[in-house]
Amino acid sequence: MSALLEAPGAGSPDTGPAAVGRGRWRGPLLVTALVVGLVLLLTLLTPSTSREALAADSTAPEGARAVARVLQREGVRVRQERTFDATLAAVRAGGPGTTVLVTDPGLVPQQRWEALADAGARLVLAAPDGDALEELDAVAPGLRTTGTPSARTLPPGCDLAAATAAGRARAGGRTYAAPGGSDAASCYGGSYVVLPADPATGRGEVVLLGQPDVLTNRWAALEGDGALALRTLGTSDTVVWYLPDPLDTETPLVPLASLAPPWTGPAAALLLAAGLTTALWRGRRLGRLVTEPLPVVVRAAETVEGHGRLYAGARATGRAAAALRSATLLRLRALVRLDGTAAPADVADQVAWLTGLPARRVLALLDGPDPADDAALVQLAADLDDLERRVRARST
Repeated sequence: MSALLEAPGAGSPDTGPAAVGRGRWRGPLLVTALVVGLVLLLTLLTPSTSREALAADSTAPEGARAVARVLQREGVRVRQERTFDATLAAVRAGGPGTTVLVTDPGLVPQQRWEALADAGARLVLAAPDGDALEELDAVAPGLRTTGTPSARTLPPGCDLAAATAAGRARAGGRTYAAPGGSDAASCYGGSYVVLPADPATGRGEVVLLGQPDVLTNRWAALEGDGALALRTLGTSDTVVWYLPDPLDTETPLVPLASLAPPWTGPAAALLLAAGLTTALWRGRRLGRLVTEPLPVVVRAAETVEGHGRLYAGARATGRAAAALRSATLLRLRALVRLDGTAAPADVADQVAWLTGLPARRVLALLDGPDPADDAALVQLAADLDDLERRVRARST
């Protein structure tokens, strides 16, 4: 009799509350598993590259993967290291004369320069400042900085074989001077200085590269930049690409846990529990999301026309010119293969090199004064359109 009085389906495992709960969560769990699997697959298929400046595996405009790849194709072994111990071990394995490119010399103390010199390393230093040269003084005394001129393209101005073979290249950045009476060669206005090896002390050659742009993906294909970089680094069978890590020090680091008071752990656990509780409480869904149609759909052409009328009514020729130049710069950066943060001067140099137009004229169009009236604004729009057509014609 009691079985007949039960509600229909109350004891059925397929229709009870537990089954309904499982069905509710089955869809979200499947979607989550699919997303996680897709992310893992993309992670495995993505090549191991970085976006770090001057890194041998970086594909960013400021990276140096292009130069490193060409060196490897020419038979030079390129090893990228981030710790000094690994760098010194690579130099000892390669033997005296192994080239060590130091991308941030300011992070290398004096005793480490001495260790590299004792191993017979050939040092190539990327834009060392005065403090870095003071640390290097025990190994290569007398080197000093003389200025920080703006970047520009210069002829070698010296008889050094690597520089004369490369020809005109990007210079500036930092300039240096060698001690008097030395056999050092100074090229490209002092931004490329080579101090020859000293057989008496066993010190290898020291190269000061005040303009590291010649190593980067952005500039390696222009003028003689790539040739200068390859001839600077490719003189030995092994190049150790040393990216100093600020945390790679000889002084042991103090654990942060020892500096915290004893109640930090329980307080952090309590805050975490409170945060999770609040997230579960406020994250409840009361029903399905409701979509509403937009009250008005405005076409893009009408928006542009409305902006134009507002600029015309306010006589805001400067604002209109800025909008035209900004849009043109955005498209030109893509056409000349520069990133979205490239300065107008860099874009003007690339466009001038590609089209043959004077760089000053191109820069005046892209970053010049505001037009005085509507006629000048119309002429600016026509000139920008003509410039973009020329770049598209030459880049295809």
